[in-house]
Amino acid sequence: MSKQKLHLHSMLVHFVVALAPLAAIAFIFLKQQVNFLSFDERTWSFFTVFSIVIIFLTTIPSILSGIFERGHVYAKWHTTHKAKMVYSLLLIAILCIELILMIQNGVQDELFSLLGILIIFGNNVIAFILGALGLKISMGRQSLAKTSYIPDLFKKDHTDILVTAGKLRKEAPKYIDLTQER
Repeated sequence: MSKQKLHLHSMLVHFVVALAPLAAIAFIFLKQQVNFLSFDERTWSFFTVFSIVIIFLTTIPSILSGIFERGHVYAKWHTTHKAKMVYSLLLIAILCIELILMIQNGVQDELFSLLGILIIFGNNVIAFILGALGLKISMGRQSLAKTSYIPDLFKKDHTDILVTAGKLRKEAPKYIDLTQER
């Protein structure tokens, strides 16, 4: 097996992205009383509640791992990271409301009740926005939007790599093993 560290944050956020649509579809099927093979009302209810609970339980460590993997340099975070934090906290707030409503009434609310709208639209819209922001951060030029960083030459006090290299030319080279995670 590989000895490289697993990227916890990336693994956790995939739960949210996968389970938000599952909860929405299961809730719609529950309210439309869709029966398919052995999938009935109890199955759709279970999928809905299970998905919301797991999303809630994985969103909290997702936020914490995102903070710790970025380092505690909050003031230097790019606006994309700050936006992801705001949307993540908004998702937590929506999930709290959903859990409170489910504790009070179960999943008995109508399709277009507050609970239904939050499950169908709220979670999925925020998960989509978080996914798009994540792609913007991780993919750079391949993303759907412009990169989340500013090239050194476009900054107010730009850095010319040749000037920096000239200053360091007499230092001995440092060996970096590219096969190891830093």
